[in-house]
Amino acid sequence: MTKLMILGAGNCQLNAIKRIKSLGYDVVVSDNRIDSPGKALADISVLADTFSYEASFVEAKKHGIHGIMTSGTDQPVYTVSKIAEAMKLNTFLSPETAFLVTNKKAMKEQFTRSDIKTAPYAFIKQSFKDEELNFEPPYVVKPLDSQGQRGIFKLYSKEDVRVHFDEVIKYSALDEIIVESFYENKEVTVNGWVSGGKVTVLAITDRVTFHSDEHIGVCIAHEYPSIHLERYEKDIMEMTYQICSGFEINEGPIYFQYLVGSDGVYVNEIACRIGGAYEDITIPYVTGVDILDMVIEGSLKEAYDTSVLNQYVYDTKQVYSTQLYFCKPGKVTDITDLNEMKSLDCILDIACHYEIGDTIGLTENASQRAGYIIITGEDELDLRRNIEMVYDQFKVMDDTENLLIRGKRYYR
Repeated sequence: MTKLMILGAGNCQLNAIKRIKSLGYDVVVSDNRIDSPGKALADISVLADTFSYEASFVEAKKHGIHGIMTSGTDQPVYTVSKIAEAMKLNTFLSPETAFLVTNKKAMKEQFTRSDIKTAPYAFIKQSFKDEELNFEPPYVVKPLDSQGQRGIFKLYSKEDVRVHFDEVIKYSALDEIIVESFYENKEVTVNGWVSGGKVTVLAITDRVTFHSDEHIGVCIAHEYPSIHLERYEKDIMEMTYQICSGFEINEGPIYFQYLVGSDGVYVNEIACRIGGAYEDITIPYVTGVDILDMVIEGSLKEAYDTSVLNQYVYDTKQVYSTQLYFCKPGKVTDITDLNEMKSLDCILDIACHYEIGDTIGLTENASQRAGYIIITGEDELDLRRNIEMVYDQFKVMDDTENLLIRGKRYYR
C-alpha cells in the first residue's frame, strides 16, 4: 500500500488526513504530541517534532514512506523538502527554496536582494545596541522560526524591545529575533499554484486580525473577495510573480501575505503550502481547482494532473466569509449540534475544537482559536444576513452565557 506521510496532526491537517485516506493511500501522521486529533484518524501515527529533520527522517525511513507533505502550517515545509531530497521522493521545492520561505531572516534578506517592497527590518540579539534599530517605532517583534503568531508583539520603544526579548525568543531555537517597522495596514492573502514556473493566482482575500496590540497578527476571518482589488489587484499580481521568480518557486502551492496601507502594497511573509484558513475548502468552492488533491498527488508523483489550471480564469463572482472564531474564558457545558448547523445551505463547513467539559482560557495566540465556520451567500447582502443568522443559532455555552465571540462580515 502507498504510504503518504503528513507532518502535523492538528486541526488544520484533519481535512488533508481524511482526503489522503479517501484516495486510497495509507496515512502516516507525525508531530510531537500524543493527543493530536489527526492521530486518531491515521493508519500509522508517530511522535516526532515536525521542525526536526532528524527525528522526522528516522520515522520516514522506518515506515518506508512513498511521499511526504504538510498543509496549513509553515515550518514543516522545510522538513518535508529535506526528507524528500534525502529519500529521493517527489517534492515541490528544493531545500534551498524551502529554507528561504520558512526562515524569516533568510526570507527578508531575499526580499531585499530581489527588490521586493517590504517594511524596514533589523535582526537583533539580546545585547543589541540602539543604533541597530535605525528606524522609528512602533516596532513589530517576531521569532525567526515560529508560527501561529506566537511571540509577536507591537512595541513602542527600544526599551520595550529589550523587555520583551525573552518572551519572543522562547518561541525560537535561534538566538536572535526580527524587528520590523510597523506599517499601518489591512492584510491581504494570495492563494495560488505554480506549475512548471507558471504562476496561477486563485484567490485574493482579506485577512482580518484582532485590532489590539496584544494579539497582533492573530486572524479572526478571511473575507472573499478582497475590498482592495479595484485599486491594488495589479500590484498584488505583479508582486506575486516577482516573488515566485526571485525565490525560484517553480512548483506547488503558494500562500503570500501582503500589507496594504498608505504607501501601497508591502509583502509581509510568504509560504509554500495551503493556507491555514481552510483554503482546501474555499479555493475549490470559488475556483473549481482542488488544491488539496494536487498537493497529495504531487507529493507522490512527478506527473500529477494540473490540467484544470489551463482552463481557469480568475474572477470574483462568489462571496464567502471564513469565520475563525474565538470564545471567552469559561467551562463548556453545551455546544449546538454541528450536524444541525451543517444542514444550513449557507454553511460550507463548520468545526468546534472544544468539547463539553473543556475549559477555555484567555486568548494568547492563534492556537486558542475555538473553531471555524465557512459561510456563503448569493450576494453581499445575503452573505451578511447569513452570518447574522448563523451566530444567532450557534452557541458554545457555559452555565450562564454563550461564550462564542460574535463575528460579522468585516471591512464592508
